[in-house]
Amino acid sequence: MRDKNTGDYPLVPHADDGVNIYEKYSFKISKEDYLRLAELLRSEAKPAFSLLNEAAPKTVSSANKTGPPVSETALPVFKEEKTESLIEAPPETEDEALLGELRTLNLEVEAKELLSCMAEAQLYARFCETVLEMLEEADSKAHTWETIQSSYNQRQFVPELYDLKGKRSLRSLKNWVDAYLESGRDMFALIHKAKRELKGRKVSFEEQSFLKKILLTPQKVKIYTAVNILKAYARLGSLASPSSVPTLVRWCKDYERDNKAIWTQARLGSKAVAETIVKTISRDNGLLNVGDVWVADGHTLAFDIINPKTGKPQRMTMIMVLDWASRCPVGASLAYTEDSQHIQIAFRNAFLNWGAVPKYVYLDNGRAFKSKLFHEQWSEHDLASDLAGIFPRLGIKAAFAESYNAKAKIIERFFKTFQEQFERFISSFRGASVADKPATLMRNEKWARKMFEGKPPTLQEAMQMIGFYIRHIYGMNEHRGIGGKRPYEVFSRALVPEERKVEPRRLNFLMMSAARKTLRNNGITLNKLMYWDTALMEHIGKEVVIRYDLADLRWIAVYDIYDNFICQAEVRKAQDPFIHLDPDNPISHSELNKEYKAIKRHQRQIATRTKQVIKSSQEAVERLMKPLPALEDNPLFEHAPTLSPPKREAEELMQHLEQQVIKQIPDEPVKPEPVPLAVNGEIKPKEKNFKEMLEFIGIN
Repeated sequence: MRDKNTGDYPLVPHADDGVNIYEKYSFKISKEDYLRLAELLRSEAKPAFSLLNEAAPKTVSSANKTGPPVSETALPVFKEEKTESLIEAPPETEDEALLGELRTLNLEVEAKELLSCMAEAQLYARFCETVLEMLEEADSKAHTWETIQSSYNQRQFVPELYDLKGKRSLRSLKNWVDAYLESGRDMFALIHKAKRELKGRKVSFEEQSFLKKILLTPQKVKIYTAVNILKAYARLGSLASPSSVPTLVRWCKDYERDNKAIWTQARLGSKAVAETIVKTISRDNGLLNVGDVWVADGHTLAFDIINPKTGKPQRMTMIMVLDWASRCPVGASLAYTEDSQHIQIAFRNAFLNWGAVPKYVYLDNGRAFKSKLFHEQWSEHDLASDLAGIFPRLGIKAAFAESYNAKAKIIERFFKTFQEQFERFISSFRGASVADKPATLMRNEKWARKMFEGKPPTLQEAMQMIGFYIRHIYGMNEHRGIGGKRPYEVFSRALVPEERKVEPRRLNFLMMSAARKTLRNNGITLNKLMYWDTALMEHIGKEVVIRYDLADLRWIAVYDIYDNFICQAEVRKAQDPFIHLDPDNPISHSELNKEYKAIKRHQRQIATRTKQVIKSSQEAVERLMKPLPALEDNPLFEHAPTLSPPKREAEELMQHLEQQVIKQIPDEPVKPEPVPLAVNGEIKPKEKNFKEMLEFIGIN
């Protein structure tokens, strides 16, 4: 209950029987303790409580109260009273007993010594011990003290301490020795309190909460800005701020230093905590052999390269394949288009470089990697789907890293080294970031642009320079990750397993695939180049799939839509549009005549083959098919005439009869048959034939 006069809680609570609780339980509480505890709670400190009297009872009950007895439990400084269990507990084992002892151990140090003040404390101890020895052997302590003061101030007695503390009076020197003896010869007792103990800032709880509300946000508000805003609110009367600006700034810096995890989480997020606060998995890279695991990732180059397709400079993406065990790059490709086939080209180059395939490939399927290659279309690609079936076809297992986990990919460290040792030395370097932009790209910077004119290299030149750097500079530098060995030597000396060797022709399907193209008479057009081969004439008008290597565009591999190999087409050479203007160039005439003769030869071959096909087809038809029967009646076209012919004159009838008879006379002479004669020598016509003749001429 509060005091009716003062309104405060009583400082000495008593039980109803008049017994002083403090005297019985050794439980001392004062108003100053309340205030101190409140201040500690406002500063988010963790106060430590201890049990003062283990033998004291845990509760206090009153028998004089009218209501039921109330048990007033003390603060959690006391332990709860345990009743005896009716069931006997099983005996403790040695391990459980040892574990119980470890839990009860107090690992808190009794005296916190600042190791940073060790040298100063040792100088104090050296001075005091020497003075005590001199005083013990001296006849006159007063004279000895005068000698000590004079020697000290003249830098003859412990000069290192004089350099640190400067000139001192006799009173100060005596105080040093007295404090040293009072502390039981503790050399840290003479260290200034500000050095031995952390002095708390006098910042109110309201000020602390306001500052933390502003600073612990993703906006990354600066400390001085937050303090100025706090003071502005204080001037407007919104809150009380008794602390000075320097004190508030120092408190904020102390809070950042002492609560690094919370500060990083609130301002930078979980990714920064995972990279800078939480520990990482320790790996033993010595357990890996060359060829066990290859790591692939993309890196946007910080310098321009001439695009072979458009002729304009641009920043390309380098797809690099790195052997984990040796830290040596084994394959790469420069991507200037958004296509996942660039990854396949990099792996194909790696397979051909080593002559075998690895056991595992380690890729990043997250947005960070895909956005480097596909840019705006990154969400439309899934590398696990794009590369499905490719690695299993070669007996390789694929693993995809966790997104935005740079520490899980050792190749990220190589890219940093590559940027510092190679990219910065290219004349078309554009900077690793906006702040790192070179002076030649600054606005209105004419002198640097004229003095250091940057010329972007071509694609072929860039590949040559990168290959030289990998082989002779990076590959021959000692690498700490592999015990100071050279990456190229470790990679080149490794034995290639026979069971993992691969033939180059099996890797053609890893070449970059273009869109389906329809064959025309002039061949296939790719990047303004025309490719032709004799075998393409059999597929004119069909859709085909071409595969090619960006590092060598002299040939392309042509497949049908069923992935059957057709040919390897070669790039065509353009001829002089009017050869007569250059009659003295025998090479042009020779190449033109050669191509002209080849065209005529192809035409003759096609004509000959076509004739053979037609003739063989006709012979097969005549040999295998039976002749069709002729139609006696053709009602589709032939019917009886609508008008009957008019009666003809006798002469017309005789002429018509003669024509019919002449048509029936055979070309070869026919031996006349014997004609039957009558008795008187006259010809006796047959009765049947005579009647037919009369009917034929219309006489019945």
